Amino acid sequence: MKVVSITGISSGVGATTVAAQLSSILATRKWHVIAFDFSPQNALRLHFGMKWEDGNGLIPNVLSGKPWNEAAYRCENGVDFLPFGKCGEQEVAGFEHLLQQEQDWLESRLGELEADDSTCILIDCSHAGRAFRSQAHALSDLIFVVLEADTLSYAALAESPPVFAPDHAGKVIYLLNGFDPTRELDRDIAELLRVDIGVRMCPVTIHRDESVREALASKLSLDAYAPYSQASDDFAALSTWLVARLAHEERRTP
Repeated sequence: MKVVSITGISSGVGATTVAAQLSSILATRKWHVIAFDFSPQNALRLHFGMKWEDGNGLIPNVLSGKPWNEAAYRCENGVDFLPFGKCGEQEVAGFEHLLQQEQDWLESRLGELEADDSTCILIDCSHAGRAFRSQAHALSDLIFVVLEADTLSYAALAESPPVFAPDHAGKVIYLLNGFDPTRELDRDIAELLRVDIGVRMCPVTIHRDESVREALASKLSLDAYAPYSQASDDFAALSTWLVARLAHEERRTP
């Protein structure tokens, strides 16, 4: 079983979209993908066609004493996903407190899964609280930090230590999303990011593509809605790189 966390260096950089599209692509390549939504925005489910008004999810089940895995859904492309669920601030704080008290909560839940080497757990940590991120990052084989070629991402990168994974810097890979090569500012900031980040920068870049938004509006995965689009090619390349990277890290592990 492999575990990959995905977070954004700041709000609005598309971390949830990356989590959803990467899940869908991996599922088409015979991986058993289980996508966890640890973001209170509860938006990952929308990429998998779940109805807007459906409030079911992981956190409501846990807090009400129901089996956590009964919150899982399977979408048409084979991705199993657990939505965060519709929650108020009190419920989110309650689950955060539970995670603080049970620091192996996520590890125990993943241990209950019938997972093998073909299973990949993807966790959307965008907008997640500290306790959520801490448990996800500790179990992750790789942490994608999504950023854009803009001043907000560049400024956030300057923070030290990074707020997203201070104890797991060796697992972090930065992913440039929404890149528009026709914009001079995008090109300039992207070059600065590559220089500053160095080898921790993912060699695959996700380009800005209207097909991504159109696919979400159509309640379809990008590879189903626009399989020949630039972004679809990018996510296919990203999944290939990710699988190779995870295999490389596994060989390095004593």
